[in-house]
Amino acid sequence: MFVRKHNFLSYLSIPYTSLGEVKKPLRGYYTSNEQIFPLKIEKSQNTKNLVIHTGGDDVVTKFLKEQAVFITPYEELLRCADQSSLRILMSPTKLLFDASCFDRVFCFFCFFYLPKYQAIFENANKVLKRWGILHIWDVEIPKKFGNYSFFVVPTLVDTGIELVKMVHITRWKREQDILYLKKIARETGFKVLEEQKFDKVFYLKLTKIADLKKQ
Repeated sequence: MFVRKHNFLSYLSIPYTSLGEVKKPLRGYYTSNEQIFPLKIEKSQNTKNLVIHTGGDDVVTKFLKEQAVFITPYEELLRCADQSSLRILMSPTKLLFDASCFDRVFCFFCFFYLPKYQAIFENANKVLKRWGILHIWDVEIPKKFGNYSFFVVPTLVDTGIELVKMVHITRWKREQDILYLKKIARETGFKVLEEQKFDKVFYLKLTKIADLKKQ
């Protein structure tokens, strides 16, 4: 099986090996053990898909290709998406699409990089159709300890076609777990259909069961 490494670390000036692994030790960086998990996404005709991207490499549009609308708040990340997808510079906390226009929304390590939980869930609710699906892959962040400024998560993603090595890095200012995301999901009109854990990485499949209440 082909192994592909991401190149996101190159412009962060983080030292890494030819396989995309962070070299140790990194001063001020705490590195977790490598997280290995599967990721498979089916294309579906006449399905409108929104991919919310806030950091790292993108793998979701590699599945969806031209069926994906890819949004990111950072211009330099537009190049991460598959070239056949529709790429738009837009904040996930202020989505400018019509209400109820997407069938599926995908968030891959979205909250790891941009922990605007309430706003992102509310915007996902707004643009999803009733019974639309929100897919989330993310990782637990433990309580900060030591004199570390950054939290590093090496990952190996099995797409069924290739193994994709990536390294995710965020400033270590907070904790994050699946229970908190499920709580926010319930408060913003979603129901959990499926959940899985792969060591520290977790996956949530949610469906929109209600529109947000107007303030």
